Amino acid sequence: MAPKKGIKHAAKKAAKKAAKKAGHKHDHHDVEKDLRRAYEHLGRLDALEPGLPKQVLAEVHTLSEMARVSLLSGDTKSSADLLRGCEHLAFGALAANTAETVGDALQDAIVAQYERLLEKAADHWDEHDEKPGKELTAIYEKTLAAAESAYTKGAYRKALELVRAAEAISHVTESSAPQLEDGKKSKKKLKG
Repeated sequence: MAPKKGIKHAAKKAAKKAAKKAGHKHDHHDVEKDLRRAYEHLGRLDALEPGLPKQVLAEVHTLSEMARVSLLSGDTKSSADLLRGCEHLAFGALAANTAETVGDALQDAIVAQYERLLEKAADHWDEHDEKPGKELTAIYEKTLAAAESAYTKGAYRKALELVRAAEAISHVTESSAPQLEDGKKSKKKLKG
């Protein structure tokens, strides 16, 4: 099952914490929207998880645990972004890794989208003064490398999903990325 233990409890706790902070400073992100996004990403991950390769499943669980910790700390945006990254990573893992034949107009649109997402990922990743920890950095870099490999092969669906995963992960910085205890992957999962 998709990682989702305690999501309702974590969501309530995050909403209370955000409401408490709202009286003190303006939050640029819509907490309810981010909570809904996280919930929806978890639902789709639940459907995708049975078909995922073990290595991708481990990465999804690591990112999901980071999302759970983010949610518990009141950072609903990072939680939603991490889970969005999980979802795209899962779709990318399930997409065919073979060349696709597409028409010129579609290929132009694919190339433009891929390059736009790649640029956005790099911009978000580089714009932050503080970089994420080793685990998140490793997953981000591995995902970008897999996206480039798929793109070079002409496996465009896979490439687009993986570059979308990297772009989602790139929104999370050191200050918002939770560090897992002793750098170990937690066995805990998010539950609904």
